[in-house]
Amino acid sequence: MTSLTIPTWEKGCIDEMVILDETKDVLKYSFSNSLDNIKTAIYARTGHNVNLKNALWKLNPELSISVKHLMNSYNVNYSMTTDIKGERNLLVVNMRVGDNWFITGYAEINGRFFNWELLRTYKLAAKTAINMLNNNSSSCNDTDD
Repeated sequence: MTSLTIPTWEKGCIDEMVILDETKDVLKYSFSNSLDNIKTAIYARTGHNVNLKNALWKLNPELSISVKHLMNSYNVNYSMTTDIKGERNLLVVNMRVGDNWFITGYAEINGRFFNWELLRTYKLAAKTAINMLNNNSSSCNDTDD
């Protein structure tokens, strides 16, 4: 784990540039024990209010050892970073509960952040609806006149 800057306290969070051991990516992380402070850090970085109280959390066995180490060192339960993949702005929030690590993430679409799990559900629902429509339309063509 390598840090590029001296950690600073910013609105109830510790902000630090982190080199992820696994990918060598350099990302700015905010660390805190308060989900409200993480929400404030998100707003400061993105200009968006994201409701984390109803976030959909998923077990994250792949969280970078660099982030785990810093969360343990600072004895915090939450971390947050932003990134850009392609042309899409991403927001990632990590949560520590005992020895387990969880993740929730958001992608910016048309100026709003949507939870990844919610987007997966919408995508699955759309695929299911299209399959149902395709199956119904092909069975309608099979009728004898």
